[in-house]
Formats: sequence, C-alpha cells, structure tokens
Amino acid sequence: MKIFGPKSLSDLFYYLFRTISILLILFLSYIFIAFTTNRFSTNNGRFDMEIPLTGTSIKGEYQFSDILTIHLVLFFGVLFFYIISNIFKALKESIIFNKKIIQNLTLFTILNLIIGPVLYFVIHYPIMKKADFGDVHNLILLLIFGVISLFLTNIFKKGYTVQSENDLTI
Repeated sequence: MKIFGPKSLSDLFYYLFRTISILLILFLSYIFIAFTTNRFSTNNGRFDMEIPLTGTSIKGEYQFSDILTIHLVLFFGVLFFYIISNIFKALKESIIFNKKIIQNLTLFTILNLIIGPVLYFVIHYPIMKKADFGDVHNLILLLIFGVISLFLTNIFKKGYTVQSENDLTI
C-alpha cells in the first residue's frame, strides 16, 4: 500500500482522524447540552451523566471547575484530531510538498507548543487549583509532538522551496 497520494495510508489516516474529531465534537456537544438542560443526576455533590449508545456514564464532582475542564480538554481534542486529519488530507495529494501541509503543520506546532501548555497550566492552577504535577506526562507529550511538528514543518518548507525552484527550471 502506498503511503502518500490517493488510495494510500495517508487517505486511511485522514478518514480515521476526521472521524475521531467528529465523534469528539458530537460528544462535546452532548455533554454541553446535557449540562445546560440538566440531563444528569446528582448525588452527594457529584454528577452522573449517562452516555447514550455505550451503556457507560461520566461521573465527577459537580463543580464549575470540573465541568469547565471537561469542556476545555474535549475542545482541545477536537482541534488536535482535526488538524492531524488536515495534515493527512494534504498528504493525499499527488504533490506532498504543498502549502496546505505547511499551514497545517504550523497550526499543529502552535497547538502543541503554545496552546497545549498554556491550557495545561490554566487548567491546573486557576481552574482546578492543583499544586502537584501528577499528570505532567501529558504536557511532556504535547511538547514532544510540538517539537517533532516544528522539525517537520521546516523540512516541508525546504521541500516546498526546492520543488518550486525545480518546477521553475523545467
């Protein structure tokens, strides 16, 4: 199976990550609607929300900070998988060194090196008022993704420049 171009592995990953982003936005919408219309039960200061079609539920402290954290993390997940799907969509084209992939890799870099860490610290300190770094591995993973995408962005910029120069000489 080919890696790039139409009917390739990048095509498969495009549909996979786009589906994940759509499912996450549907889940985020459901949770938002459920919280605004009180479609959940509370017991001892905790909420219990049934998730349709899965037979599972979400449980947590019924506090604004927890609800806001859930919404922010899910929104970040939607952006994360949507941008990844756009990267693979750009790789489906016959010419892989194109402006679309550079733009999407730049967005992915910004999302992981700036927005992700800022969101991490905003959730931990002002919103949840945590003092520990028990889940610092999430921040480290975002930074690793950001650094890798920064390198890939620069590689694709150089490839686009070389390809443009090559197209002009022919």
